[in-house]
Amino acid sequence: MEESNTKATKNKKRRILFFVLIVMISIMLLYIIMDNLFMPVYTRHWQSVNVPEVTFKSFRAAKKILQQKGLNGLILDEKFDGNYPPGYVLFQNPLPNSAVKKGRRIYLTVGKGNKIIQMPDLIGISERDAKFTIEQYQLELIKIYFVNDIHYPLGVVCEQSIPAGEDIEVGSSIELGISIGQEEFSYIVPSLIGKSKEEAMENIEKSGLILGQILYQETDKILPNTVIRQSLTSGQKVNRNDSLNIVLSKLPGK
Repeated sequence: MEESNTKATKNKKRRILFFVLIVMISIMLLYIIMDNLFMPVYTRHWQSVNVPEVTFKSFRAAKKILQQKGLNGLILDEKFDGNYPPGYVLFQNPLPNSAVKKGRRIYLTVGKGNKIIQMPDLIGISERDAKFTIEQYQLELIKIYFVNDIHYPLGVVCEQSIPAGEDIEVGSSIELGISIGQEEFSYIVPSLIGKSKEEAMENIEKSGLILGQILYQETDKILPNTVIRQSLTSGQKVNRNDSLNIVLSKLPGK
């Protein structure tokens, strides 16, 4: 009887040991399968990539670069910026070199070019106020010319190269015509001594005269390009379009 019980106990232990062995082998096989088959697929699907830099590229080019990395570029916002053509990427989120999962959306802010504004009406205001308005509207004054005008007094804007109310881009160039009053038959020669070349040319044009020859005299006593002589005496009456020559200073040896 005791011998029979001993055999039964041994058989039971063998069965338990065999079961434990089978379980351990199964766990090892499952680990090997997971490690070599399922995990690589899982990690490849969710692996992280570094976000490439796509700022200052066209949206089309940026989207293509992102797609090559498995990312999706989307336009989040549009802003005015005259430094780049319309449709170029100004900002991206996440930032370049950020580590993200494949399939991540990259939000892009795209430029719309220069801001469009309406040209202000400058006719009838002073030259000074016109310059201030042009600066406020972020326009560029490239030329001032002078016009005889019976309707507007001296120093008032009587012409503008872009009509008021026209749609224009910020940074557009404009020219202004400044009234010098009604045309007269005789003109007074301005005093140009001590003025810069630019100031002299402006005064000559305002006076209804024509700039004639520009000569130079060497001196180190005054700043270069300063008027030191003029061919017509200041204060005398002359005819319209008479020529006025000036002599400018220059440094010795230049």
